[in-house]
Amino acid sequence: MGRRHRNPLSNPLHYATAQLASGPPITCAAAQRGLANYDYVIVGAGAAGCVLASKLSEDTNVSVLVLEAGGDNTKVLETKVPLMFSKLFHTQHDWDYYTVEQPGLASRQLYWPRGRIIGGSSSMNAMMYHHCSKSDFDEWASTYGCVGWSYDELAPYFRSMERFTANPARPAIDTQYRGSLGKWETGYSWLTEVVEEGFLSACQDANIPAIADVNTPQGSLGSTRFQTFIDRKGQRSSLATAFLSPDVLQRPNLYVACHARVTRVLFDRLTTKEPTAIGVEFQIQRSGKRFQVHARREVLLCGGAVNTPQTLLLSGIGPTAELKKHGIPVVQENEAVGRNLKDHLCTSPIVAKAKPGATLDYLSNNLKALPALARWMLTGGGPLSSNIGEAAAFIRSTDYHFPQSMRAPRDCTSGGVGPDLELIGAPIAFIHHGEEKANDGGGVFSIIPIALRPQSHGTITIQSRDVFDAPIIDPKYFSDEGENDRNVLLVGTRVCLKIIRSPAFKKFFEPVPVNDDPTSYWWPFSSSNIDNITDEQLIRFMEEKAFTLYHPVGSARMGPSPATSVVDPECRVHGIKGLRVMDASVFPEQISGHPTAPIAAMAAKLSDMIKESNTAANLVRANL
Repeated sequence: MGRRHRNPLSNPLHYATAQLASGPPITCAAAQRGLANYDYVIVGAGAAGCVLASKLSEDTNVSVLVLEAGGDNTKVLETKVPLMFSKLFHTQHDWDYYTVEQPGLASRQLYWPRGRIIGGSSSMNAMMYHHCSKSDFDEWASTYGCVGWSYDELAPYFRSMERFTANPARPAIDTQYRGSLGKWETGYSWLTEVVEEGFLSACQDANIPAIADVNTPQGSLGSTRFQTFIDRKGQRSSLATAFLSPDVLQRPNLYVACHARVTRVLFDRLTTKEPTAIGVEFQIQRSGKRFQVHARREVLLCGGAVNTPQTLLLSGIGPTAELKKHGIPVVQENEAVGRNLKDHLCTSPIVAKAKPGATLDYLSNNLKALPALARWMLTGGGPLSSNIGEAAAFIRSTDYHFPQSMRAPRDCTSGGVGPDLELIGAPIAFIHHGEEKANDGGGVFSIIPIALRPQSHGTITIQSRDVFDAPIIDPKYFSDEGENDRNVLLVGTRVCLKIIRSPAFKKFFEPVPVNDDPTSYWWPFSSSNIDNITDEQLIRFMEEKAFTLYHPVGSARMGPSPATSVVDPECRVHGIKGLRVMDASVFPEQISGHPTAPIAAMAAKLSDMIKESNTAANLVRANL
């Protein structure tokens, strides 16, 4: 499509939508080459989509269209104020998904927040900047055949994307592992006193050593302050603010359309031996007309671990039985689409009652929060610039043994060296995504154990051929043979109980009475029964209270064989030309930490791979 003259009074995000909506409606199933076309069509402006759009449009000789189901992020205050991210839950900016009932979790349906906004979940999640363990990516390359995706091959992209700002109030770290010239702002944000002097000291009391920087080849093991993607102004630095900044959006070869729901990928099945992706079909409203745009080079799916497999299935790529069930013509059979879903499950936090003012729970009161809001607006500092998950400990469950426990986890870590538990320290009652208050409504401190290397794996399927019907999410929590997932979280819960009883916390917590007082520790952990809690009691607690930590992966996994994977090591969909996937769905195995930084680095690496492949193709054509 030729260059458009932009209306200077209109937001470029909305402008592209209006232009596309004026195009011709779909009149037949066969794609027509004469319709509006771009070199690349990117489906989803989430973490990966933002990076790919920015990187690919650096070449002024190509045109890039991004189709995003959500809206503009730039005017939403809750995306900017770090501590306010949970206020985006259950809003128009959230897909507001729920799982099916989970037999392993007391038959509960679990809420899964996912970002439906420019920036995707990077615009509404907690802002942990984490490379995860070197062994995670080395395992991808060595065990799963994902050549090119080892840690050493990704490390240059981690560094090139990052603009790290040192904080003089935090300990010095080795800056050789930090980037200083990238677009994505990282650093150390607000640290509450109870975290710094309480939680981190208590971790050392529990024999968890301190580690200054978890984002190095040495890995994550130890206790640490979190590096975050919060900028120097105290605002979220999402992948949207970093890579779809105003100057990038003004590029004449980049178009970003909001509120465009992609219904399927379009294929040429007549003139090529293999089905070739040549564009996509989309709708603005459920009852509205359908439109289509074409891609001269490639279609890139970046919808995330839930929406990407949904799009593949609606496009006729997936298990034959699933497609026939919904009357979808089979374009390419692939049994791995929507399978191998893994998520990070955490128990409800171990919570201790804090002294007044020691935690940040008072900020849930709008009147009490006004001074903090004024401070943030004036200076960018103060408690509203807290990441909530301010610090964490990464440990290996097999390093711990508790005499009162009869269960022992087996080692399922990456390379036998990575962590399989993360214990987050948060100066707030983060119970069920912050929706449930502490018993007496007062301030509390939370320690949240997360199982990082789950063996349970589930599925993403579809309800119908209608893209507006939410996908069926079944993570099958606690379904693994041998119950290792339960055993790992059991250890994590007991370590949290050990940490929270450390003398380091004494000055921050209300005195704990000798008798059983259910208000001293959140049920069922009062001071006098902790050492006597049975495995069965803790498992019941986990089953009734566990929830997601928002890290689903693997539903369109990468691998060399179409028998067990959806995309090859260049993220090309097996058996299809011109179609790639880049988001957390391609992870061949769950990583032992937070996925935002790995997704961004992978998207940057893939953009280089795409550019190189097109350069090679151009050279071949030139020599013919």
